[in-house]
Amino acid sequence: MFTVPVLDVKSDPLDVLLTAIGYRLSMLADSDSDSEEFESLLADRKVIIEFASKEADIARYFSFDNGDFTQHSGHADNADLTISFKDSITGVKLLTKGSLPAFMTAVQEGNLSIEGDYSLMMWFNKLAKHIVPTIPEELKPYITRAKPYAYKAQQFAGHWIGVAKHKLGK
Repeated sequence: MFTVPVLDVKSDPLDVLLTAIGYRLSMLADSDSDSEEFESLLADRKVIIEFASKEADIARYFSFDNGDFTQHSGHADNADLTISFKDSITGVKLLTKGSLPAFMTAVQEGNLSIEGDYSLMMWFNKLAKHIVPTIPEELKPYITRAKPYAYKAQQFAGHWIGVAKHKLGK
């Protein structure tokens, strides 16, 4: 595994995902968000949430401080909530699923451990709903029409990448 020094991110899938989530939260916190709900979630909060992988020695923490947000690589000195996944892939699957019941099931199965204030899980879950931007209703028909073309382009690109690899001997 290697680290990209400019971004301070490891090539581990969990660290990449957490970094992307952190950058999105940073964008939302810095923008003049139209969402009063998002702004109210950040207001009057001073919280540090750490995510880690036990197997891969990956850790990243998010710091929320009265509307300001920062992310850091490594372990937090005093996290209010620490979520430790059994391994990076388990972390990626659970975070991309975005289901609080899936987290609780993972705790029962021993794939996840949680230390600290459990109520912050509920708070972060509400916050996470804002990470993926919603597509405006008026644009959805265009996206539906574009999907078959995107699929064809993906197949075309895959074919020519295979040809190039064969020709280059890779």
